[in-house]
Amino acid sequence: METADPRNSVPPGRVAPFYGFVAAVAVLALLVSAGPLIELPGRLAGLPVAFWTMAALAVVCDARPFVPPGRRQSSAVFPSTCFTFAILLGWGLGPAVAVQTIAVVVSGWRMGHSAWRSGFNAAQYACALAAAAAVTGLGPGGIFEGGHLGWSDVLAVGGAAAAWFVVNYGLVSTAIRWRFGGRWWPGFRSGLGYELISTGSLLLLAPVLVTAARASAALIPLVLVPLFAVYRMAHLAAEQEQLGALDPLTGLPNRKALLAEVAEQVHLHAERAARGEPDAHLALLLIDLDRFKNVNDALGHAVGDRLLVEVSARLAGAVGERDLLARLGGDEFAIVSTGLTGVDAARETAERLVGALAEPVELDGLPLDVGGSIGIALYPEHGEDFATLMRHADVAMYDAKQRSDTVAVYAAESDHNSAERLGLLADLRRVLEAGPAGRDDGRGAAGVRGGDGAALSAALAPAVAGRGGAGRSTGGSARWGARRHRERSGPAHPDELIQRIVTAADPIRRRAAATDTGPEQPADTGPEQPADTGPEQPAEPGGGGATEADPGTGPGAGAAYAEPTGRRPGPDEPGNPGEITMYYQPQVAIATGEVVGVEALLRWRHPRRGMVDPEELIRVAEQSAVMRLLTRRVVDDVVEQLAKWSAAGISLRAALNVSVRDLHTGEIADQIADRLARFGVRPERLQLEITEGALMADPRRVLATISRLHAIGVAIALDDFGTGYSSMQHLRRLPLSEVKVDRSFVLGMADDADDAAIVRSMIELAGALGLRVVAEGVEDERTWRLLHAAGCDVAQGWFYARPMPAEELAAWLARYRPLRPAAREAESRPPRAR
Repeated sequence: METADPRNSVPPGRVAPFYGFVAAVAVLALLVSAGPLIELPGRLAGLPVAFWTMAALAVVCDARPFVPPGRRQSSAVFPSTCFTFAILLGWGLGPAVAVQTIAVVVSGWRMGHSAWRSGFNAAQYACALAAAAAVTGLGPGGIFEGGHLGWSDVLAVGGAAAAWFVVNYGLVSTAIRWRFGGRWWPGFRSGLGYELISTGSLLLLAPVLVTAARASAALIPLVLVPLFAVYRMAHLAAEQEQLGALDPLTGLPNRKALLAEVAEQVHLHAERAARGEPDAHLALLLIDLDRFKNVNDALGHAVGDRLLVEVSARLAGAVGERDLLARLGGDEFAIVSTGLTGVDAARETAERLVGALAEPVELDGLPLDVGGSIGIALYPEHGEDFATLMRHADVAMYDAKQRSDTVAVYAAESDHNSAERLGLLADLRRVLEAGPAGRDDGRGAAGVRGGDGAALSAALAPAVAGRGGAGRSTGGSARWGARRHRERSGPAHPDELIQRIVTAADPIRRRAAATDTGPEQPADTGPEQPADTGPEQPAEPGGGGATEADPGTGPGAGAAYAEPTGRRPGPDEPGNPGEITMYYQPQVAIATGEVVGVEALLRWRHPRRGMVDPEELIRVAEQSAVMRLLTRRVVDDVVEQLAKWSAAGISLRAALNVSVRDLHTGEIADQIADRLARFGVRPERLQLEITEGALMADPRRVLATISRLHAIGVAIALDDFGTGYSSMQHLRRLPLSEVKVDRSFVLGMADDADDAAIVRSMIELAGALGLRVVAEGVEDERTWRLLHAAGCDVAQGWFYARPMPAEELAAWLARYRPLRPAAREAESRPPRAR
């Protein structure tokens, strides 16, 4: 069972040195005060009334010491210090030690101190009084033995007070050091200012008290008036502080009180941890009510306030006696749960709170259903101070809301606003504000740099123009959003090896990789080509060179579509560290094998982190104004690259996928129109991809922006088709030219009859509406053939080519030979539906 004051116990392993120090102080106190105490009985009869008055006041006042608000019990102020120091100055060491010892015993009994603690306090005061007596003995004689006080007497009194303070405070600080460990000086310095003000004031009041006693003992009680005034003012200040720490609506503690409680409990639980106790954990639980805004909007704030009062009463009944329930404001509450053994105990507390909110609250006969989302942060695992615990509990609470759960414990991978990500956002802003290296006026021809900064050789233009697949391009899409593809086996570049190590060590990036790229489809982090290891299309050894089709499977039998191995730029090469670049993945017409477009993927090689995961990059940018800079940069790069490809004889259409923020403002339409005119690119060569989620965010404003882009001549494609909302309504109302079937359906259609049926249905629906269909995530030949049989127009994925920089794409197009599917019924037949 927990004692009345945790300071009555000593941590294991420190018992011997601590009690040894206490014994040494006690022996020293006996040595310095034994003589005066032995002489005291013979002096009692001659002591004046003034002495007895001071002695009585010292004992009575210490029976109720003053504990300042917001401080621990160990910071209590004992008025006996004033009276015992005055007794020392007036009647010597023996009477002062005796009175101080009695006052310590009385105050220790009142405050529940253990015997060793009261004994140490009495010993430390005896040593302090002995040091003060030694300093007064250096003076010219008895300080208050008749006559006027001189400067030497005043100096002796000041020196005695300083000696008392140094010895007393030094012994206490050393005892804390021996008891809890750690460095001595930080502990000594932390409480020095408070002790100088409180104890120093009492010491300096003692000479005034002795001077009054010389005139008349009746003047001594008058010192209680200023002491009581100070005491009363302190209590009034404490009461005001308590009122300032309460929520006026519910009467619960507020954020200020919560902060003080967490600071106090962190200190106490640190002591428990030092003692090796199992219940050394505390939890900060943050509760946010669900649907409270609906109540305010529908029934008014008066009903909302009554609801908060009722909810606070329910929560108060669900928390433990040792726990603190606070209202932070609005519909947010917080609970400090102490003495826990771990996260399971914190979850039990959270489940009790969930149960308290499960039943509807009835107000004026109307049942109001308000649940809550609870986030948990545990000390010391998730933080060791209020600010950290509060932020992590807030992260966990929002994580619970996003997962439609009631309780969530803080996890580092859920913290999207960590210091690392804030630093990444700052780096991204600097990269975007610096602009791309080597950008020209956008009117370049063959031989100039492309949109990714790579030089485009003029020698490629004739070869590329002579290819039927690339030269007669009629459509395609480019996307700068994050895509993930299966990686080919093969030796990894040293930078890639470092990147994998960093990902494994970083819980945020590790979770992102595990969530977004399952074992069937790892994240695409660079040019390395993953292998299509299905039985229909074995990969060529080496994993990065040409891949050959299975001989004898149709008109394209034996035709190789080569992919350049390329070399990743080193992090120290000019223009590469911290540079935003665009990688391009071809899109191929399934029926003819012609390349009809590319998809652009955003890439950022960070100077310290290596290749930043694209999904993380977008997630970092989209919640800030940096997204606007990123969109401008991508539009500029892609439109400029289209102009340079056109100058090299490559005619491709590209599509951009912008954020919801861009579609809301409508500024993107003006920007695209300006860039098309500046670089001399025809509008029909640009396509904008939007997601259904972006449409649902604000359909009216998004539709207005899309209509403006359509009027300019920019084509509109619906991306991730089948994963959003109200698809039929959007297909009917929007000026669409293309839909993209999400890779989550395409990847499984070769083995899953349901996925295959869904893909076929989407292709038939889009075809009936006159829309072109693009399938993403085509990874193997069987999926390619099934899409052809279903009537899909265009496909993209690792079956054809990996994403690559603009220069490598031009070389790939020069070597590409169209691959057409074989018209074999057996291999084209879809799997039978269940």
